Amino acid sequence: MANITPYLSRVEGRDRLRITHSRPVVFWMTGLSGSGKSTIASAFEARCIAEGHAAFMLDGDTVRTGLCAGLGFSPEDRSENLRRIAETAKIVASAGQIVVVCAISPDQASRDRAREIISPAADFYEVYVSTPVEECARRDPKGLYKKAYAGEIPSFTGVSAPYEVPQKPDIVLDTVNASVEECAGLLFGYAMDSAYRPDFLLSEMAKAAARASAAILEIYNGQYEVSFKEDASPLTTADTASNKVITEHFRSVFPEYDILTEEEDDSDRDAHGIPKRLNGCGTFIIDPLDGTKEFINRNGEFCVSIGFADHHRVMAGVIAVPARGLLYYAYEGRGAYKTVITEDVAEKGIARLFAEEEQIHVSDRTEGLRITASRSHGDKQTEALLERNKDRIGDILTAGSCLKGCLIAEGEADIHYRWGAFMKEWDTAGMEILCREAGASFTDINGNPLAANRADPVNRNGFRILNRPEAALDVCDIK
Repeated sequence: MANITPYLSRVEGRDRLRITHSRPVVFWMTGLSGSGKSTIASAFEARCIAEGHAAFMLDGDTVRTGLCAGLGFSPEDRSENLRRIAETAKIVASAGQIVVVCAISPDQASRDRAREIISPAADFYEVYVSTPVEECARRDPKGLYKKAYAGEIPSFTGVSAPYEVPQKPDIVLDTVNASVEECAGLLFGYAMDSAYRPDFLLSEMAKAAARASAAILEIYNGQYEVSFKEDASPLTTADTASNKVITEHFRSVFPEYDILTEEEDDSDRDAHGIPKRLNGCGTFIIDPLDGTKEFINRNGEFCVSIGFADHHRVMAGVIAVPARGLLYYAYEGRGAYKTVITEDVAEKGIARLFAEEEQIHVSDRTEGLRITASRSHGDKQTEALLERNKDRIGDILTAGSCLKGCLIAEGEADIHYRWGAFMKEWDTAGMEILCREAGASFTDINGNPLAANRADPVNRNGFRILNRPEAALDVCDIK
C-alpha cells in the first residue's frame, strides 16, 4: 500500500479505559439464521451499558444496509462482508469498547480470519450459538426458512448451503436449554473478566500484600519510630514502609487505576475540585497497616488490607496477616479463600487461585452467637449491645484490625457491630468483599448497603457484619 502511512493516536488505552470502563474485546457470535445471535447480543449490549461499560453491537443484517450494501451472497462477497465487519469491530474495540458481532460466518476460515484481524488490538472470543436447524426453522422469525425450503432462496445456510460447526469455540451458548438472559449473563461474565482480569488483579494484589508483610515484619522484629497524626492515631515507620511498597507496585503495574490510602493525602483533583478517583475505572483502597496499636503492642493482630472498587462497589480484596503468615482473598462472584503466605507469593502471586479446598464460609449459627469486639477501641454502644442481647450471645472474641472480619468469613465468629464515624473505607474495604463472598451481609449499622470509593471515605453510619440475617441483634435506641 504505497503512499499510505497510518496515523497513530496520542491517546493511550488506559486513558480510554477511564472513560469507557471497558478493555478492547470482541465477541464474534456465529450460528445459523434464527439461532438467537442478535437477540442475545442486544440483551448483552444493554446489560453492559446498564452496568456502566461501553459496548456496541454490530449486526450482520444491519451492516448490509450501509457499509456492505453493495455486496451480495456469493462466496467472494460473503468473505468480503465478514472482512469489513472484522475491521470495523477492531476499530470500535480499539476505542475502548466491548463489541459483539452477530454474523452467520458459516465457514471456519472466515472466523479464523476475523480472529487474525482483531486479536492484535483486542481480546477475541468465538461464540457459537448452538441451535439446531430444526429449532431455527421452527422459530423462523424472518420467514426465511419457509422460503428456503420452498426453493425461493438459493444457497441458504443450513438448508441449501453448508455451515461448518466451530470445532473449538471459546464460548458455546445453548439457546434451547438457556434463556436469552442467561446467555447474555454468561457473555457479560466473560466481558467483565476481560475488563478487570481477576486472576491477574488478585495475583498482583497478593504480591503487594506479601511484600508489604515482609517489610512490616522486618521492622516489627527490630526497632521503629512512633509518631501521631492529627487525630491522635499512631503512625509507625512500618505504616509508611508498607504503604510505599504497595503504592509503588500498583502504580507500576496498574497505571490506569487510582489509589486511596490511609497514608497519603487524597488531593489529586480535577479542574472542578472533584477527586479524580471518582471518575476513574477502578481504585485500590489501602490500609497498609491496619491495627497499628496491635503492632505497637506486639500481639500479632495487625493486617495489610487492600480492596479494589469500581462503580462504587468493592469487587476484590486481599488481607494479609503478617505475624501469622496468612492471606485471605476474595473476588466478586467467585468466593472467599484463606491460604498461607509462602516465599513464592511475593514474586509469583497465589499458586492456585480459587482452590476449592481453601474456600471459606460463614457459620450458620443464629443463637449462641460469637460476636467480635475491638481489642483496642471499645465503645459504649457495643457495651450496651452486649448487655441487651446477652441471652443470644455465646462468646465474645476480641481481636484487632480487620482480623474481626476474617474470623467471621471463616466461621470462627458470627457477627460484628460498630457505631459512629470511627472507621474509614480503607479499614473496611478488604473485609467487606471477603465477608460478602463468604456468605455474610456487610452493611452500615442500619442495614443499608455501603458505597465504595466515596468522596468522603468516612463510614459515617458505622457498619455491621452478619453471618445470617436471623443473627441480627436488638439495637433499638442504641446510638
